[in-house]
Amino acid sequence: MDGSFDDGAESGQAGRAGFGVVLITPGQLPQHVYGHTLAHDNNATELRAVTEALRHAPAQQPLTVHTDNLNVLSAIRHGSRSTSQHEEALRVLEVAAERGITLHLARARRERRHMQAAHTLANDARLERASLPPPGPHAEVNLSHAPWRDSAVVTLRRAGERVSAEVSRLPGDALAHSVRALLTAVQLARPGETLIISHASKLAAALWEKPSRALPGAAQAALLSARAEAAEHAVVVIFERIQA
Repeated sequence: MDGSFDDGAESGQAGRAGFGVVLITPGQLPQHVYGHTLAHDNNATELRAVTEALRHAPAQQPLTVHTDNLNVLSAIRHGSRSTSQHEEALRVLEVAAERGITLHLARARRERRHMQAAHTLANDARLERASLPPPGPHAEVNLSHAPWRDSAVVTLRRAGERVSAEVSRLPGDALAHSVRALLTAVQLARPGETLIISHASKLAAALWEKPSRALPGAAQAALLSARAEAAEHAVVVIFERIQA
């Protein structure tokens, strides 16, 4: 079943509102939909996000809409005393009927990954900041490393494919697990692909940006070689979330 995570942001200033949607379709990377709107009511703005999710979701398929706003769920199910919210809730039902989408409603915690992403999209849209997805083909990369383990796990997900690799630290390796995992992710990239790295350590991100910070010798050489290979194959690395 397809799903969406929807959020809105409104500052109380005329016209300063935005919506954000993370649309999940099986076998595909999440699709980001967002925009600036003239709504003056935060709940109406979040209902607008649901409308946009329905407009962009595959027709004739069920869609589970996730929101952290109970007022949004109530307005769609029962209507609202607020004129702006009631009108937007009716629009939600109209779009669902027009596109043959069976709508399911679910509450999601703000802490959930895709809810956080929808919230960021909505705020960026409200402030009219660029929050565009990377151009061309891209892959999401998760780096997982527990300090008590001798290995790290790299998971790369692109449209229709998921690749995982366990990276063991070799004796005498001058690079930390997290940095070695990052270099492995870069090796898994396809030419022309943008890697969106989540949960990278501060050390890995800092050394990737400035390899000269690494200790001279094998560690620095490995970083410089990886960056050169990435540049040669037009691979771009973006750090989405940094861990301590």
